[in-house]
Amino acid sequence: MKTNRQLVAALFVLMFAEVAADPLQPSAQMAPAKATEQRVTSQQEATLAELSRYFFAAARSGETAVLKEFLQAGFPVDTTNEGSYTALMIAAYQGQATAVDLLLKAGADACIRDKRGHTALMGAMIKAEWGIARQLYAIDCDQQNTAKATDAITDKSQMTAAQFAEKFGQSEKFKALATQLQSAEAKHASTSAAGQP
Repeated sequence: MKTNRQLVAALFVLMFAEVAADPLQPSAQMAPAKATEQRVTSQQEATLAELSRYFFAAARSGETAVLKEFLQAGFPVDTTNEGSYTALMIAAYQGQATAVDLLLKAGADACIRDKRGHTALMGAMIKAEWGIARQLYAIDCDQQNTAKATDAITDKSQMTAAQFAEKFGQSEKFKALATQLQSAEAKHASTSAAGQP
């Protein structure tokens, strides 16, 4: 079953490569008639929509081999679906740690927000995926925002992870996560300093 999905993904990736070359122009073999061009464009749009569904399904189910095929073919890692979610958001929410790691290494932007103002970290927190949250917490999406966790949320697109944790009753776990990471960083720094001559 997994092999079949990989084969289907590979087929769609090959189709994507042709469509992505110039999605608004038909291939050189097609007749230049206007109706044909419009039909080809519609077919290409349908193909891209189908590819996106496979890409997001792979993120949801943690099919890293399929995700790798898409990414190697140049599929945009930060593309969003109709719900405004990126593959990283979906993988984080679904607890797919390996997929999260792969997407981050491929350059996925962990700071992109969905239509509700939520990031991938927030999705991991709401599902209590603290291993993934730890990984995403290391990426500081709130560096320019000085709001405290208890401050009122006036603009969801500016909500900090701490405010989100407070709003959803996860502030204690969020504080524990921050403490763990700070302790790990301090330990790493002291170990590195001890090894210096």
